[in-house]
Amino acid sequence: MIKYFLLIIFSTSVFAQIVDFNDVLNLTLQNDKNLQKQKLNTKISKLDIENINAISYGKINLSEEISRTNHSGYVFNSKLSSREASFNDFGFSENNGDFNKEPKNLNYPDSRNNFTTKLTYDLPLFTGFKLSKQKEILKLKQKAEILKLTLNKKYLSYEVLKAYNQAVIAKEFINASKKAQDSINFVLKSAIAFHKEGLVTKIDVNQARLHKLNINAQVIEATNNYELALEYLRFLSSNDKISNVKELKTIHYDITNFTTLLHEALKNRDELKLQKINKSAMKKNIDIAKSSYFPSVYSHLEYGFNDDKLTFEDDKDYYTAMIGINYSLFDNTKSIKKQQTKITYKQSILDYEKTKDFIKLELQKDLLNVKTKEAILKEKVQAKILAKEIVEQSKLMYKNRLISMSELLKQEANFQNSKAQVLMAKYENTLALAKITLDLGLNLKGKND
Repeated sequence: MIKYFLLIIFSTSVFAQIVDFNDVLNLTLQNDKNLQKQKLNTKISKLDIENINAISYGKINLSEEISRTNHSGYVFNSKLSSREASFNDFGFSENNGDFNKEPKNLNYPDSRNNFTTKLTYDLPLFTGFKLSKQKEILKLKQKAEILKLTLNKKYLSYEVLKAYNQAVIAKEFINASKKAQDSINFVLKSAIAFHKEGLVTKIDVNQARLHKLNINAQVIEATNNYELALEYLRFLSSNDKISNVKELKTIHYDITNFTTLLHEALKNRDELKLQKINKSAMKKNIDIAKSSYFPSVYSHLEYGFNDDKLTFEDDKDYYTAMIGINYSLFDNTKSIKKQQTKITYKQSILDYEKTKDFIKLELQKDLLNVKTKEAILKEKVQAKILAKEIVEQSKLMYKNRLISMSELLKQEANFQNSKAQVLMAKYENTLALAKITLDLGLNLKGKND
């Protein structure tokens, strides 16, 4: 039995993992399904560029067409194509000098097989710069997909920070609740001892017991919250072995110079870079619309064989070489499309400027939020210190029968509430500071990638 118990302890210690923030973050960035999907989008955008290159290289097709017909036109054409047509096919052997006579050989031919084997090459020679502009747009799209991936990593990192620090705070709250248990146990023992001596009534003892039950409920709730926080970390990181967390993750950043911070934000923010890419793409769409005003030039090369059976004989082959030019003399939709692309480009400029304004506003709000959270944390810490002094004094006063049990428990509850508020203030302060790094376009490691 002892061996079995030791085996359980050993197995638990092997599979359990105590992690810090960087552990969870690295695992999450590695295993997140949305990031993996985004990486695939970057590969798709790369293939889109290769597709444009493939179009510019043209297309080679090999085809084999097999037919059987007694259609007079098709039969005669197949004979011509295979170089087998004779004067007899025109009915010269039947007319006997009568040129108005309808030749039977020509109009009612026997059914004939026809095998057409051909190799074709179609190549766009000039598209009015349309292909080259589309390629440039697709390159911009590829850059945008990479930026989106970077941006998603940053916001996912922030989500990991929230979850990790929430788990740490939940863990600290369990410890605080257990200390509260120790404190109320001391008060309960004192009340029981005083009651035996007849110094206090049974009500004092029951009040202490009631407060103990409430503290026990807080410990159970805090433990549940901690387990829920750990479960979310396991979900984010795809690691079911996480069983504990280390210290709170805090981020420090100099926030004294708003002008410097705003300059860095406008330089680094991926949202602004995306709007800039969109603006460039919309401008190139104007060039694509202009391409319809140019003629399109294309070529078609064909080499093949025609016969009543599959063959590759030299006297049955043929070739075709063709260059075509297509130009639309009148199409009023071209002007409309051009105007639409110009309007869309102006909209992208407005979106770019609006994003800059939003970044400035967001930074201002979050800087104010950081200052507020830091000030609140300082006040909560002072309140906790004062509440501790009050509860210690209250214990002495109760011991000397200067205050009632209800007043002592009230001060004890105030102290526990102060500790909880300090923990929440610490948590909110770490999030506020982390949000500044996102405002500056940086990840939580202080880098722009």
